[in-house]
Amino acid sequence: MTNRAKQYWILTIAGIFLMSAILQFRYRYHLSFLEQLQLFVSTKEYARQLLSLPGGLTEYMSQYLIQFFKIKFVGNLFVVALLSTIAICIHKLIAHKDKASFVFESMIVFFLFVNFLDINFYLKGITGYLFCLLVLLLYDLYERIQPRSFKKRFLFILLLGSFLFWITAPFQTLFFISASAMELKRHGLNKGKSLFPLFIITMAAIGIYFIAGESSFRMYIDIDGVCSLRIIPGWTKYAPWALLPLAILFNPLLERALQLIKKNFIKTTLQILFLGGIILYLLPKYDDNWSLPFKQLHYYATQDKWDKILDYCQKHPLINNYNCLNYQNLALAQKGILADSLLYYPQKGKYGLYAPWDRVVPTAFALQKICYHYGDIAFAQKYAFEGNVNSVTRGFPETLKMLVKTNLLQGQKKVAARYIYYLQQTVFYKEWADKQSLYLSDSSAMKNDPEYQGKERFREKENHFTYSNELYILAGLDKTDKKLRDFVLCSLLLDKDLQGFLNWFNFYHKDAGFQTISVLYYQALMACAPSVPEVLTRYPIPEKIRKDFESYTKLYSSGRNPAEKQKWLYPQYKNSYWYYFHFTKIEHE
Repeated sequence: MTNRAKQYWILTIAGIFLMSAILQFRYRYHLSFLEQLQLFVSTKEYARQLLSLPGGLTEYMSQYLIQFFKIKFVGNLFVVALLSTIAICIHKLIAHKDKASFVFESMIVFFLFVNFLDINFYLKGITGYLFCLLVLLLYDLYERIQPRSFKKRFLFILLLGSFLFWITAPFQTLFFISASAMELKRHGLNKGKSLFPLFIITMAAIGIYFIAGESSFRMYIDIDGVCSLRIIPGWTKYAPWALLPLAILFNPLLERALQLIKKNFIKTTLQILFLGGIILYLLPKYDDNWSLPFKQLHYYATQDKWDKILDYCQKHPLINNYNCLNYQNLALAQKGILADSLLYYPQKGKYGLYAPWDRVVPTAFALQKICYHYGDIAFAQKYAFEGNVNSVTRGFPETLKMLVKTNLLQGQKKVAARYIYYLQQTVFYKEWADKQSLYLSDSSAMKNDPEYQGKERFREKENHFTYSNELYILAGLDKTDKKLRDFVLCSLLLDKDLQGFLNWFNFYHKDAGFQTISVLYYQALMACAPSVPEVLTRYPIPEKIRKDFESYTKLYSSGRNPAEKQKWLYPQYKNSYWYYFHFTKIEHE
């Protein structure tokens, strides 16, 4: 093995460790979230459905691999193995014997890695790319055997392209373009013959577009076939496709340029600095980093790790995503400390308790869990169903589980049985589904399951329309339900609706009374006092809170501008309702 070959393999191993470390420490919850975005069912029917379509084999393999992302480190291992194999295949395809450059394969792997971090880019985009490279290597081997017979090479290209179309569409497009690049590199224009593969795929694309329509064109010819058809791919999605034929054509030029530098150490250092600059500049811009907090909190929520959610939110107080705040406040409610600890965590209005429905999957994940916790079975079922219809597979694991639970509670056993069947065909949800299947024939056993205890009282007596304020309706029906009571009162306070808070507080206090009243509610009552003085005599507000309010009011009145007031009040009153009321900006409908 030459020194350059040793250097190449050392750098490859270093790259593998770097990718593993980045995935494990920054993007491990992204891997877990990808597992939640599909349900791989191991039935013959599902296999036939996928394998009967162009590209179905790659889709089936990708979904099969993703189901194991549920196991710690396994997703990391699979992704790194696929990307490393791609780098090695590109090396074999474009390298000379004493290869000094590694820029092209590194950039292709980097862009595939960046694309993988977008939930709209399927793993099929990586596995399909690998299949394409393997077929190109096969063609490269055949081309060396038949360097003079263009007819035989062209027929072999058509055969390989057709094979790729069936197993991994749309990567036959990349194959034909790259095959043309290989012909140009080794045989020149050859009276235009080298462009025949490019001509073939162009004509096929035009034919599919006009005969089968735009959706078929995008699925079977365009790179959109490895992305969600609901989005318009950004330029990073096209970069790996553009770079491969460019690498085939221009890597020899890069090699010659590097030969002007005599010392291998300088060659390597310059390439590392160039690649490092690209990575440091582009990765933070295109790694979907805004979604990482939600993915982490969603993982904790699916595992019922509520303390982990609260720890994270305390360490990251600048969270302003409503879905993240929903999980944070759900954790407070699950721990029974929603009112007591509400303002010790970041808040941004009532939507932090219940995000507005925007018909996207992350919101469906959060809202179904919130509604189920508070006993709104009808709306939990609605959001689970709405989320599930967005799946490109049989559904999402968490929404399917919610549909099982809500349909069992509603007595819709035939519907529940259908969802249970899907979950029973999986590796990791079969045990849970088997347990639920027992309740289809024995309803009494379900009452002893802690999961369902207390929920049966919310069962619908008859079909009815659902309303956006259904939790308020449920809260009005049962004044003793502390969870619902705190939800209503806290949502009104977060919305700065003091009159609404006072009305509901009177409603609860008059008939049901409070065993204990949260400091938050006392502070809110004091905030109501200037406009409704009878509050001071109607409720036994502790003397300390009265004095604190007087002190706060004096400091607030003495400030000359909002910034100065906030600066003076923050150290002592940052967790008070009065501070929230004056200085937290919120959004209204």
